[in-house]
Amino acid sequence: MSERLSQRSLPQVNAGVRAPTYDWQRLEPGIVHLGLGAFHRAHQAVFTEDAILHSGGNWGITGVSMRSDSVARQLLPQDCLYSVLAEDGREQSLRVVAVVRNVLVAATQLEAVCQAIASPRTRIVSLTITEKGYCTGADGCSLDRDHVQLRSDLDNPQQPTSAIGVLALALERRRLQGGQPLTLISCDNLSANGRVLAAVLREYAGLVFPELSGWLEEHTRYPCSMVDRIVPAAAARQQAAQSAMLGLDDKAAIATERFNQWIIEDDFCSERPAWDAVGVQFVDNILPYERIKLGLVNATHSAIAYAGLLAGRETVDEVVSDPTLGGYVHRLMTRSLVPALSVPAGFDLNSYVEQLWVRFSNPCLRHRCAQIAMDGSEKISQRWLPVLQQATRPEELLKALACWCYYVLDSALDISDPRADQLLALRASGDPTRLQGVLAYARITAESVPGYPQLCEQLEQNINRIRREGVRAFLAE
Repeated sequence: MSERLSQRSLPQVNAGVRAPTYDWQRLEPGIVHLGLGAFHRAHQAVFTEDAILHSGGNWGITGVSMRSDSVARQLLPQDCLYSVLAEDGREQSLRVVAVVRNVLVAATQLEAVCQAIASPRTRIVSLTITEKGYCTGADGCSLDRDHVQLRSDLDNPQQPTSAIGVLALALERRRLQGGQPLTLISCDNLSANGRVLAAVLREYAGLVFPELSGWLEEHTRYPCSMVDRIVPAAAARQQAAQSAMLGLDDKAAIATERFNQWIIEDDFCSERPAWDAVGVQFVDNILPYERIKLGLVNATHSAIAYAGLLAGRETVDEVVSDPTLGGYVHRLMTRSLVPALSVPAGFDLNSYVEQLWVRFSNPCLRHRCAQIAMDGSEKISQRWLPVLQQATRPEELLKALACWCYYVLDSALDISDPRADQLLALRASGDPTRLQGVLAYARITAESVPGYPQLCEQLEQNINRIRREGVRAFLAE
């Protein structure tokens, strides 16, 4: 067993591993990040460390896990060091990242989290709390006041458990301490994510901290951002192989692809790292880029996940390399999703699609369909609903929607979803309207989609085909 990665053992990393070359031990925190999962550590943290290497600055990251202490148990014994392996089947690079300087768990260290966000050294708060973390209602931009966590927070705002409740309490602390302006950046796959964050936070503050509402208007900004990097959940086998490459035992090892993209609206009220010097793109309007990401990358990913699970395929690359399933995925992209997109001037959509296909085919990632399939009721409204709302509904996307409905209603597969109890109840029921019930959880209703009765009729026919023929025959051209 090799020695564990830490400040003391870092000089022992194997040749060829890129180690941090700046004085990271003295790095002060400038960013608090809520949702310290693998994606943040392979994406925003890497961009931030590169910005420090380029231009300096005290931009250490205090990472916050909302409930579980698993990341803290991985990182704290390693002095918060971890390795990132980026590979695409042709090239690979391995580096040690040191920009995360502390890990807190909101469930047990709420006061420390509030102090971190209220600290005058903190100039940016970023978030990767997944779509469900925003506790939005059916309209996607206001609070769901019946949400269990949120209802508890509204009753006891001094002991919140939701990310929105924790953030509001910490910002109220910052206000009371005369805190300086703060920029909050959502990095989740939500349409207009910054605007959604601003809306739910201000609504929550108006309910429990009335004086905070006015302060937020004057002292905070919420630039929308678009993030793109495929980061599979860590597997024990991958961590063991990566530790061998590193020459040290890394319990927090992350493997990802070489591609890395971050686009942010240029709307800050505080300092920021030199992200623009290391590949982050700042734009006036994120919407076209966001629609491309959600409407092509994420929309295709969800279709791959449900088709793959129903066909017994474990990973994305297994799906796209399968002649039948891969052929369907390519038709979905080129016939259904690409025609629905509007792209910025000079954007080469054909090259983007080709690059995306190569990324999906990457055999190194082992990106599990089950991971992508999680939280489908939230993701589908973001990824598929805008296309379904158009006058002409593409057949290939209706097939993907049928796969999700069949996955929920007819399969025996596990469902990991914020509405899992309700979806499983529909699966077990004989209610003739259960299809409409499932669609409603994804915000697909007669009010949101034109031609809704015809949509349901087509879905019923598609689901019956899956029952009769199986998913592979159903998806074959």
